[in-house]
Amino acid sequence: MQKYLLIISAVLMLLLLVPPQQAQAQNELTFDTGVNITSRFIYRGVELGSSPHIQTALGINKGNFSVYGWGSYSLGFDDASYKEVKFWANYTILADGFSITPQIENHYNANQDLFDFDEDTSTHVFQASVRFAMDAEVAPDIVIGYTFWGGPANTLYSEAGLNFGFGDYSMRTFLSTQVAPDATIGNPGFVDDGYVDNFVVNQIGITGSRTMEITDRFSIPLGVGLIVNPKSERIFVIATVSF
Repeated sequence: MQKYLLIISAVLMLLLLVPPQQAQAQNELTFDTGVNITSRFIYRGVELGSSPHIQTALGINKGNFSVYGWGSYSLGFDDASYKEVKFWANYTILADGFSITPQIENHYNANQDLFDFDEDTSTHVFQASVRFAMDAEVAPDIVIGYTFWGGPANTLYSEAGLNFGFGDYSMRTFLSTQVAPDATIGNPGFVDDGYVDNFVVNQIGITGSRTMEITDRFSIPLGVGLIVNPKSERIFVIATVSF
């Protein structure tokens, strides 16, 4: 089963990396930066760390192709607290009313050695994913990802969301699942909160964001989220400020 999933993922990625003729990519080279401060780092229904995190991103974009580096560091005083660095590259294929974005990413626990790529000891995890998104006032999206290298390899993740507006807020509801066939024999899946099942629903949630006008020339994007992990029976309420 795992071999079939890997083959299907690889074929899908290869097909999606070939842009259709109607895609109109601009050739400008642009740079992007961003900073978030979040009350808690919640990822796939798991709380990573016990303090607020500052998250920064630096990206290069050329047409529909993007390469990004991203990091999340605890604002607590514990030097051993969780630190993550992630790199990814993707290409967005634009069509009439929807987009498809295949992506390759590398998650890395920054408390460990950067150049350790021994699969038995490395904290690097490589994942291939694809995102389908509609362009509409009420717009569904879906992400499917598969970890193909690293300790918790062979984990299939899926997330379905619905984006809509509510007054001044941009809203998104979502549900995500995870399948880790090796979990039943003691090997954890990717971002695994001690699950013993090979299939779990790990997130049900809703987020909302709006721009708060501080002055005529200064505004701050503010986001809030309510996330429930049905498997671990945990609930999280978070706030995020972006700059």
